[in-house]
Amino acid sequence: MNSGVNVSIKGKGKIEIYLKNACVALISAKYYNPDSDVALVTNFGRWNIPEEFLSIFDKWEIKVMEIPFDQFRFQGSYTWALAFYKLCVLKKLSCMKYESICYMDTDVYIQGSFDAIWTECRQNIMLYDINHGLNTRDYVLLCDEIESYCGQRKLITHYGGEFFAASAENAKAFVDTCEQVYYEMLQKNFITTKGDEFILSLAANEMRESIKNAGAYIYRFWTGAGFRLISTCYEYNRITILHLPAEKEQGMLKIYDKYIKIGKIPVDEKVWKTFRLNRIPFLDKIKKMLRNTIMKK
Repeated sequence: MNSGVNVSIKGKGKIEIYLKNACVALISAKYYNPDSDVALVTNFGRWNIPEEFLSIFDKWEIKVMEIPFDQFRFQGSYTWALAFYKLCVLKKLSCMKYESICYMDTDVYIQGSFDAIWTECRQNIMLYDINHGLNTRDYVLLCDEIESYCGQRKLITHYGGEFFAASAENAKAFVDTCEQVYYEMLQKNFITTKGDEFILSLAANEMRESIKNAGAYIYRFWTGAGFRLISTCYEYNRITILHLPAEKEQGMLKIYDKYIKIGKIPVDEKVWKTFRLNRIPFLDKIKKMLRNTIMKK
């Protein structure tokens, strides 16, 4: 938990931010899906979680599962090392009693039922195509790494690591394919800068006939002043999961403080406003104007 790279604060403050984000994600998921098991999965140990958060989890019947990070590990440390923990978790969860499994990042907000997603899981492995093409630098860099790894240029789909859903049977098949990629990376001593998305995308390419884009249910919203990339699908053709990387230290904390920690779920309009989806705050407009002025000079 200490090695997350998307939070600016260090040490205990970083852990607190992740736990507040987790509360928002988990409680919103449980609110709209009361009949589904919802869990925080961690290698951190329940005894290390402050009572403030444990009491919230207990009140909402959120499970705390401790799963050791003992697979999909690489020697040394690099930026996205902790991201591979999700694959370790997927391997363990696929062997449990559940009919279907979904894992998500902590910086998400659930605004509806998973019924349609569970129905999809009967036939498909659901991954989120982040819609990057050759006009996007991150995708070109991914393709460069894959070429270095495979020895040939492969323009595969770039899937995000924030969401996975499948039946337990399909999840087992998928994580087995991920494991094949992982062991080959070890043999080649290959290090990726793309974290779990490198393995996910390669595994999905191998199993592409079973993969379906989850973009009808999840969208990655970038809501910062410097980079704003959003869709109105939070309201129209309404998706279920809002992924909000730029809100980890802003909107997610506001939702936690104003609503979650006192046992409430905000109405949609409050959610969208707090996460800067249906408006650009005045301060963000000023920041953007100043940034553009500096760039023009």
